Amino acid sequence: MDKKSRILMILYRLLTGEHISQQELASQYEVEPRSIRRDIAILRQFLSENRELVGDLELLRKNEVYYLNHTDLLQPDELLFVIKVLIGSRVMDQTKLKELLDKLILGHARQEKEFFKNLFKDDMKSYRSAGEGESADLFERVWKLEGMIRRGNAIRIRYERLDNELVDRELYPVSVVFSEYYFYLLACRTDKDDMMVIYYRLDRIKSIKELNQKVSLDINGRYELRDAKRHNQNMFMGKRLRIRFVYTGPSLEAILDKFPTAEIVRRDEREVELTAMVEYSRGTVMELLSQGSWIRVLGPEKVLKDMQEELRVMKSYYIYSTGT
Repeated sequence: MDKKSRILMILYRLLTGEHISQQELASQYEVEPRSIRRDIAILRQFLSENRELVGDLELLRKNEVYYLNHTDLLQPDELLFVIKVLIGSRVMDQTKLKELLDKLILGHARQEKEFFKNLFKDDMKSYRSAGEGESADLFERVWKLEGMIRRGNAIRIRYERLDNELVDRELYPVSVVFSEYYFYLLACRTDKDDMMVIYYRLDRIKSIKELNQKVSLDINGRYELRDAKRHNQNMFMGKRLRIRFVYTGPSLEAILDKFPTAEIVRRDEREVELTAMVEYSRGTVMELLSQGSWIRVLGPEKVLKDMQEELRVMKSYYIYSTGT
């Protein structure tokens, strides 16, 4: 290997986060240690003379080991965090997830690459995506929609509803969000005057076309609609309503996670009373019932009646005649 190639190889290894010793380099490239010292000096000079390009990047030495001080790349603990979140999201099929993880660890030292590959190899054995294996174009779809939102244009989509019927919709796109294993497009229908936010699951959108029609929303109006996610449970649509309930369970944090607009009204040793502004829908009822007897709804009347009716139907499933 010639000198230029050797210096470039050393720089590449340092950029990937590798810590390397002078003796190790001399042995691997079959040169004298003084040749490696000259290589290091050239690299230090390059970094010093190109601050506009490399910023504060420096080649440091500690205990006979050389390394770069860069902090703009994902550190190992940060990368581990990202990997765990991606695997836990279950948004991608296994093949696409593995491709993404391989790219994420590409810029790390050889030892760290082996660690991460072995780490998510075990996780992959039990990995199951939540979707229907249609994540191949998910990256492109999210990217395209965000571009359309930034440009402020209306769109036309063909959408497969839960009953499998295909419908065409012209929409004002508001935001793309991720929730409970899926990406959703938050949008308002152009043929409605109420500007109610509707949620469209991205994997059910069959086609998207950008229209030469600007969204009739000012920036404050768009932010207000984008905030709808905070008031929503399980991506069901509904009208905004303030609910009151009492929680007696062990983890108040779990409730505040599910109802991010919740405020504590009263608190004692036995229970906590809360109010929360929600987009009231069946999703709200499902969320309240998911806590079992730890939650007692206080109002309003409509919510009480809906809870009673849901519990009546559920109870009917478990009443058996004598001898059954």
